[in-house]
Amino acid sequence: MSMRSLWGRWFAPRPRLRVPLAVALVLALGAGGWQAYARFTDDDGPREWTKGPYGKAPAALGKTAPARPGEMVRRLNQVPEAVVGGLALYDDRTRAGETRLTAVDLRTNRTYWEYGREANLYDLGIGDELAVLWWHDGGLTAVDLRTGEPRWHAEAPRTAPDDLHSLTTHLRVTDQVVLAESEEEVWALSPADGKRRWRAVPPKGCERWFPVDAPLTLREVYVLEAGDCPDDPAVAPDPHTDRMAQVGLDADTGAVRWRFPHDAQSQRYLPANDTTVVLAPVRRDGGGMAVTDVSGRRPATRTLPFPDRERARGTTAHTLVAQADDGPGALRGYALDDGRRQWTHRAAKGTRLGEALVADGRVYVVEQPLQEAGRTPPAGPSRLLVLDAERGGLRYSMSLPELDRSGSGEPQQLEPSLAGDGVVAVSWSRFPGTGPDVLLLTDARP
Repeated sequence: MSMRSLWGRWFAPRPRLRVPLAVALVLALGAGGWQAYARFTDDDGPREWTKGPYGKAPAALGKTAPARPGEMVRRLNQVPEAVVGGLALYDDRTRAGETRLTAVDLRTNRTYWEYGREANLYDLGIGDELAVLWWHDGGLTAVDLRTGEPRWHAEAPRTAPDDLHSLTTHLRVTDQVVLAESEEEVWALSPADGKRRWRAVPPKGCERWFPVDAPLTLREVYVLEAGDCPDDPAVAPDPHTDRMAQVGLDADTGAVRWRFPHDAQSQRYLPANDTTVVLAPVRRDGGGMAVTDVSGRRPATRTLPFPDRERARGTTAHTLVAQADDGPGALRGYALDDGRRQWTHRAAKGTRLGEALVADGRVYVVEQPLQEAGRTPPAGPSRLLVLDAERGGLRYSMSLPELDRSGSGEPQQLEPSLAGDGVVAVSWSRFPGTGPDVLLLTDARP
């Protein structure tokens, strides 16, 4: 007997049952759809889910950091974890005990997709196509940035028993590799399917990796830090080190290519290009600039002069951009071939420069009123400046609207917090993750 005849036999004489039956059928289909929508692990482990995507994927606002950031996209109350294409990415912990990653359309400020999982998060790494999440239960999940759907799941490196937060783990996600680093080991995984290519334990003589900063991924080598190296002959004899080592791992095999002492724990290595890294200053108490070619089997380092009281902010292929930690007044550019100062940019009278950000050959910095501890923040305009990183010339400037600075009596500074894909974000330094006000700017219209 057909379904149609069954329907007629049982419900045609009962018209009052048709509406309740239709509602029940919709609910049943909805429940079945949710079962397909929400994914469960085979062992009844943490549930994960995706909502969206909603509509067509938004296009990027630009290919690089903006050259003339004169138009405000919108004001936010949180600095995104990253801006990829036309999406701003945020992660948070919900009241239901879930970790949630949200992609928001930059143009509309509407949620494009959400991914969630009932688990605690160690770390989050974001590339051009993937977001990789490292869970406390020892797993990795790669989420497609265009759909919010999990692309693959994989095991994660071992972590020490007291690894309770992301200070002891780090992820680096690129188009070529996913590097997952804990104190115990480093894994290189394929971004396509999550399969492990190689595994590296701390080098002989060192007790752990030191994953405070993400590894540098250069053309032939990945650069990491190792700690607690009392038995490392390359490190221990140096009285200036804190038993730290800079280690180069072969990108194809994970084998140690080289290692040398490293004592600038508060200063990370910066890539000048895909074969050269720069450290300035070399030690925490000063000691010049080190420019190292890491393309060969043995690195070649040139030590150049560099002021003790300055810190590197960023590099280009030819120039290091630096700023004094306690100085409100100037930015300087130093040549990477000989260490000579190439240019200086000073703040206007009665103002200071916030911490600068270098991206795509440009320096982004906010010129703002001076502020003293214990005093009411002075009123006055602030300007976002865009400098040429190679020559130091002012390319563009724009007046910033007044930002809410409530919640702190301590000196604060406005600073660019991210720049790329057509946008630059400006926020207060006291609130690097969340704050009362964040500006998101893009190129001014012609």
